[in-house]
Amino acid sequence: MKLTIRILRIFIGIIFTFSGFVKAVDPIGTQIKFEDYFLAMGIEWLSPAALFFSFLMNAAEFSLGIMLIINTLPKFSVIAAIALMTVFTPLTLWLAIYNPVTDCGCFGDAITLTNWETFWKNIIILAILIFLLIKRNYLNSRLILKKEVFFSSVIFASAFIFEFYNIIKSPLIDFRPYAEGTNIIKNMEYPKNAEKDIYETKIVYKNLKSGDKKEFNIENCPYDDTLTWAFDTTINKLIKKGYEPPIHDFVISDLNGNDITENILSNKNYSFIIISNDLKESNEKEISKLKLIAKFAEENHLKYYCFTASGEKDIKRYSLRYPRSIKFFTADKKMLQTFVRSNPSLIILKNAVIIKKYSYFEIPGIENLKKYIK
Repeated sequence: MKLTIRILRIFIGIIFTFSGFVKAVDPIGTQIKFEDYFLAMGIEWLSPAALFFSFLMNAAEFSLGIMLIINTLPKFSVIAAIALMTVFTPLTLWLAIYNPVTDCGCFGDAITLTNWETFWKNIIILAILIFLLIKRNYLNSRLILKKEVFFSSVIFASAFIFEFYNIIKSPLIDFRPYAEGTNIIKNMEYPKNAEKDIYETKIVYKNLKSGDKKEFNIENCPYDDTLTWAFDTTINKLIKKGYEPPIHDFVISDLNGNDITENILSNKNYSFIIISNDLKESNEKEISKLKLIAKFAEENHLKYYCFTASGEKDIKRYSLRYPRSIKFFTADKKMLQTFVRSNPSLIILKNAVIIKKYSYFEIPGIENLKKYIK
């Protein structure tokens, strides 16, 4: 029994550590996922606290995982893990049934599970944790309590520091579809035999006598019975999700609403792109560096753009902070947040390939920038 308990303890520890780590490398991504949850549940007033919840949950998962692996405060770790799973298992059941958010984000962008896969995964984890709790007499550490508390505190604090690092700098590992080295065009392509979405079409008719509405299939619609039934609406329900390329939402428009995505991606030379999902909230301290880059771009005949989700009024107002040579284009806010997390960020693009990404804390001087312009 001791060996079984040890294997199960380490197994759960590995899952929690991995789950916490892949989210801790991108706490902003978890923040966005929390905001999606709050919006779906009608409690968007909690959105300002989403980043705090992200930090707390990621650090808790990672710390509990490490503590279970190295057998530090094992009984407390099991109880705390059960508490987490007791909250998230009903939540994932709700997601599976109603599908208000298509990806729960339990493994960040590293692994994508369907909501039902996530729910059953949580059921298995919860069952193992309950078994460990029942057999808690086998969960004993050789360390004294003071050392266990000390090590646990160090692990938790380290997780928080690691998350701060991944906000200030670019994520240590980028699991997103817009990682450095990615060819955007290739990642937008559909394979020849790609599975397509499968929909079920229901046609709703209203009974003219009773006023009741009834769903029909296309085959058994009462088209001819116009004395009893009147067409009301058509419902298309997604039965099976088909193939979706890693990048499916990269669309860039000019200020008149014209799609200029192909023009951006077909440029075979280097181009600099500032990404600021909200110009009002962009960090002004780094704009001086962006001005130097603008001069460098002009001297070397390189394109220089800014992609933003801000409206036309904000673009006219806040674009004055930036060099005049920068052309402003619009894009979907969620896509821009997926591309990069900081506001603003700098991208080097060539022939649709992402050469380099910088958060606003990392934007380099011209000499360092030249290393990537060959």
